[in-house]
Amino acid sequence: MKTSHEKELEEMRTNFRKKEEELESLNRRLQEAPALRSSLQHCKPQGCEHKQSLTQLEIFYKKTINEARSAAAQKEKELKSLKDRLAAQVAISLKTGNTESMNNPVSKTRLTEMYDNLKLLQWPNIKDRLKSRKIGPKEAKDLIQRTFGDAAEEMKRRKQQIEEMFQETRSSSGLTPQKVPDSRADSLNSWRRCVSSMVPVLQVKEYRQLTVQNLQMALFHTSKEDLFKTGFLEHGGQSPGEGKEDLRLLASECYWLGCLMALNNPPLQPDWKNHFPGFDSWDIFPRDIQPSDL
Repeated sequence: MKTSHEKELEEMRTNFRKKEEELESLNRRLQEAPALRSSLQHCKPQGCEHKQSLTQLEIFYKKTINEARSAAAQKEKELKSLKDRLAAQVAISLKTGNTESMNNPVSKTRLTEMYDNLKLLQWPNIKDRLKSRKIGPKEAKDLIQRTFGDAAEEMKRRKQQIEEMFQETRSSSGLTPQKVPDSRADSLNSWRRCVSSMVPVLQVKEYRQLTVQNLQMALFHTSKEDLFKTGFLEHGGQSPGEGKEDLRLLASECYWLGCLMALNNPPLQPDWKNHFPGFDSWDIFPRDIQPSDL
């Protein structure tokens, strides 16, 4: 919408400049034609075809330019209004964490697509390999649930660290009230304390959410295997034993995706509560992902 308005506005500006140039050209021709000007001066009150046609042409061009100028001003106003609305929407999205962009690789829509890809495309192949290695569905299910849960807990710990960091920054960034010798000391110092406490409050939520989003993007570009080793294994997880390569790859995929889902606002988790596998014990992944309390 913004690009379309800017393109239309630029076209109107071009037409406006063109009309102005035409009017200047008309005035210049009138000034440079003494014979015609002389004939115009000697026209009788009853009318002169040359004078009448030129006057009408000049009036027409002036009217056209005025209309173009008004239309351009209106488009300028509309474009500014559009930019203001876009800026306000982005600001609100940042504060609420509801930014949903087609170019955002970790948006809720993209996370849902990645989960569906794991469940519908990757899992059938992994499941067949696990069956061929005589690995049962219970072992796979325990690993998947534990891995998603550990990823959520680790990201909760990371977010708490970010929260503590911003609280420390806020408490140390206030202005130190200066003593004022006159009778206004109490009110002025009170005003300073109010300002020093309000400014961080207005900014801290937005910057904290941006920090979490940056962490999410950093993990998105991190190797799944490296993240699995430094996260899941270092915080109590047990690596599948030798000969269980398929389980290790499954765990690293689940841990990577679980971290990204846990950093969404609100955090997301596979909907374990409403998952009923029925007679198929290998039906492990829930159908949907849902907001989580973590």
